[in-house]
Amino acid sequence: MRHARRQRTSYLALAATVALGLTACASTSSATKAKPSSSSSAVGAVATGNSADALFQQLRKNGAAAKTVRIKGTISNGATSASKAVKVQIDIAGDLGGKNSRALVNDGSGAMELLTVGGKTYIKADTAYWTKNGTAAIAKVAAGKYILVPAGSATTTSDTTVGQLLGQIYTSAAGKLNTKVDKTQVNGVPAYVMTTKANDTKIYVSADGQARLLRVEGSKGGLSAMDFTEWNAVPPVSAPAASQLTTIPGL
Repeated sequence: MRHARRQRTSYLALAATVALGLTACASTSSATKAKPSSSSSAVGAVATGNSADALFQQLRKNGAAAKTVRIKGTISNGATSASKAVKVQIDIAGDLGGKNSRALVNDGSGAMELLTVGGKTYIKADTAYWTKNGTAAIAKVAAGKYILVPAGSATTTSDTTVGQLLGQIYTSAAGKLNTKVDKTQVNGVPAYVMTTKANDTKIYVSADGQARLLRVEGSKGGLSAMDFTEWNAVPPVSAPAASQLTTIPGL
């Protein structure tokens, strides 16, 4: 039972890292840079005296109406006096409510997957993850297999739904944007970019009239960069087959 409690705590802590890292909303730039272009304080369909606010409101409205999205990028838990910063790669895709989703997380010392479908959440991790957060014996049994997460623990995974993460980003930026909106491109797609008044976060929005969130990146804090793709186009995931399931005694 001691190992079971330890595994459950580690799993929840890593899941929380994803949500808290996004809430911080800042850090270094991504590998794929956005290409800046000409700027304007009144751009296209949001040509008002305060275009950033108008664009942001359109972004929030359209984002809330979306059904699915994929969020992929890098976050950092930040350095402390006792430890170095740990960069975590995440790839989360599914519906905004988190009823059907897959979250992939890799902190550089182990990789895990959270699969939510049919009211149940499963965790699958590699040997390195289970060895670090459990024991070599547990890793031998669990690595590469899905384990059903106890219902009491699964409720906390609501913090890692794409809808929750989007809400945290919207909240962190609300009322903190500069008025100016710049024209740019993200992976060749025409876009607008807004910056926070602290100049530590950039928010990229599609310029196709749909005002979809394309990327959030920063210059300091916990977020390196997050790309948002497959709006309303994420395919549903299925529950793992019985042959892919295993159990850990006590969990």
